[in-house]
Amino acid sequence: MAKSNFIKDNQNLIITTVVIFLSYKKIILPLMEKLGLTKSQAESNILNESTNPNSPWSPLYWKSTGRGALILTDNAANNFAETIYNAPGWLYDDFEKVLAVFKQLKSKSQVSFLVDRFNEKYNKDLLLWLQGGSFLDWPSDRFSSDQVGQLIDYVNNLKSE
Repeated sequence: MAKSNFIKDNQNLIITTVVIFLSYKKIILPLMEKLGLTKSQAESNILNESTNPNSPWSPLYWKSTGRGALILTDNAANNFAETIYNAPGWLYDDFEKVLAVFKQLKSKSQVSFLVDRFNEKYNKDLLLWLQGGSFLDWPSDRFSSDQVGQLIDYVNNLKSE
């Protein structure tokens, strides 16, 4: 009786399976993300952060932090909101301006207060607006998911009060 070698006997099946898997991961999945048919991990993280009521990206977070929380003046928050709102342009989106605003904030409660004022002034969720993606909302392609993820990471490392 001849010995059977699983790898040699199933070589074509193994190669086909590997090619299909790599094609899916390297070609099909990125194409589906580009076309908006699926969400990338970064996009899912942004959505999760925007819907979390305990997140500094929530306009309610700063109200729940209690006395002694660092907040901004209305004037400063409105100026920061305007700077962020005007950062995207027709040909160039100035992410550095947005990042500079967030680097001036010292706590999560200040971020939340800014989010609240942005929402009040422009009637938009700041985190979702930063990413863009809606054809009805100019400019629709604001900042990449990776750039918005960078802001989320920065904010999550700020002090709570």
